[in-house]
Amino acid sequence: MPLNGLKPLDLLDLPPVPRVSIAITCYNYGRFLRECLEGCLAQTVPAAEIVVVDDGSSDDSKAVLDTYASQFPSVRAITRVNGGMCAATNTALDACTGDVVLLLDADDLMGPQRIEKVLEALRTKVDGRLPGWVHHQLRQFSAEQPDAGLTPYYATGRAPEGLDAENVLKCTGSPVVTMTSGLAFRSELLAAIGPLDERRAAAQDHMLRTAASLISPVAFVAEPLGSYRLHGASDSSGGLLGSPAKVKLVRERSECFDDWIRSFLEKTQPGASSLWRPLADQPSYWWFQFLDRWWSGRGKDHKLLWRILRQPSPGGSSLQSRLYIYGSVILPKNLYIGYSQLIFGNNPVKTFLKRLLGRQ
Repeated sequence: MPLNGLKPLDLLDLPPVPRVSIAITCYNYGRFLRECLEGCLAQTVPAAEIVVVDDGSSDDSKAVLDTYASQFPSVRAITRVNGGMCAATNTALDACTGDVVLLLDADDLMGPQRIEKVLEALRTKVDGRLPGWVHHQLRQFSAEQPDAGLTPYYATGRAPEGLDAENVLKCTGSPVVTMTSGLAFRSELLAAIGPLDERRAAAQDHMLRTAASLISPVAFVAEPLGSYRLHGASDSSGGLLGSPAKVKLVRERSECFDDWIRSFLEKTQPGASSLWRPLADQPSYWWFQFLDRWWSGRGKDHKLLWRILRQPSPGGSSLQSRLYIYGSVILPKNLYIGYSQLIFGNNPVKTFLKRLLGRQ
């Protein structure tokens, strides 16, 4: 089967007045939920429904949701037993009835034109086809940093757009790295993707981006249509590679994802799972194995590290990733963990350097 053997999803034009759903998942984000919902209700093109899934929160999330649901007919509150992000996302997507579904985390914010701009993008053909999904930039902010720059940053200076299934198969991942609150999908594409893996190590946005990239072109809106809140662990701990526990989680996440994407490919087209590279042959997985072994106290696997460093673009094409990989050669474990937090964390020094380098 050739690399480009996957058949793209054929989509018809959207209805003149499409029904739009906003899918929100919430776990103990009651303190942010009011501001999040106010942004959803202030759209220039109103949403038909705002579906909010409270994933077993122990704070005041349910009370906030009940208040808004009683005041605004478009707000639908769903409470479930805590099952994790993917389980909550499945519940939210199952409940959405819109032609278009915008994803949103309960701690993030929507700009007033998000729905309007997403619909415009979905009506414009890309690579000769109607796109099944849209990604856009987000403005990062925190209590300490009102403007921490834009995300995501693409090293090439050009955001991914169009249909790129062959490259996705080659790289075992989508070139789109936009986070949940910067993603929107046609309902037909979500139906083709199907339910997400509900294991707690799984990552819902990674699954959606990669599966969508394999069967539908993506449109990009080159402006921030929302805001991504930096807080708590996300603000200082180095993201997913800032501690031994998080490295182990990422390795487990890779394993969950590999199982799920193979099942998706088989469902999409029998035999298509053979197009996906074995996990043991993926350089990114080698890296997670190397870090997991080293940071858990079993020492550096120099043979595996050399194998990683021999790749054409170690750890990806960005300067950030290359510096991260190369630092493992000379730094001891404790210093390297701190180095990881500096490279991948969010702090004023890093924000200043990114602005200086023009990478905001």
